[in-house]
Amino acid sequence: MGCENCGKKGKAIAQVHGFIPYKRMDTSRQGFNKENPRNAGYDLFARLDEPIHLAPGEVAVIPLNVATEIPMEAVGLLFQRSSTYRKWKVKLTNGVGVMDSLFCGDGDEWAAEFKNETDKPTTIYDGDKVCQAVFLPLFMKELYEVAGLGNADRGGFGTSFDNAGEMNS
Repeated sequence: MGCENCGKKGKAIAQVHGFIPYKRMDTSRQGFNKENPRNAGYDLFARLDEPIHLAPGEVAVIPLNVATEIPMEAVGLLFQRSSTYRKWKVKLTNGVGVMDSLFCGDGDEWAAEFKNETDKPTTIYDGDKVCQAVFLPLFMKELYEVAGLGNADRGGFGTSFDNAGEMNS
């Protein structure tokens, strides 16, 4: 399949148009899904041969049925959906998953590690919409160490105001 506008095929399409190639591990199951172009992220779905039952405090890795070839100047960020905790009472163990461009092989399936945060068991089924992915460009700069930065100190972690009433008019 080629681009109907420029005729490019394969990786050339991604280079010319900024697309990110992906593959589904199982083509009979859903991959990335964006129901509305105004949605910030792409939904991702559990790829399970059988339901996963999580006891209180238990952790499980949920495969998400996609592998990607993210360009070197970009990153894929994996978030739990706003309804994930409400529906299943689980949270991503790492807060946000970071998918970099090195994670690009055919077998490099995206996955999410969830922990049951309650005192009740929960079950995740095949096809459950559990995560969303957002792709962002990276600010690619080299770091170099210096003896000092030459700026006034702000005060460190947690030193900005605590309440809108403290704002200067």
